[in-house]
Amino acid sequence: MEPMDIVGRTKEDASLPKATMTKIIKEMLPPDVRVARDAQDLLIECCVGVA
Repeated sequence: MEPMDIVGRTKEDASLPKATMTKIIKEMLPPDVRVARDAQDLLIECCVGVA
């Protein structure tokens, strides 16, 4: 069973698709900057935790 927040929604209900988040991350950084997959996953997880 998935953990739920106060309104009864799961984390997946509050998150954007991973591909969308990856695109946003890449668009916000200069073109010569690369972000490791682990760092992207951590950033996405942090954003979901705030939502």
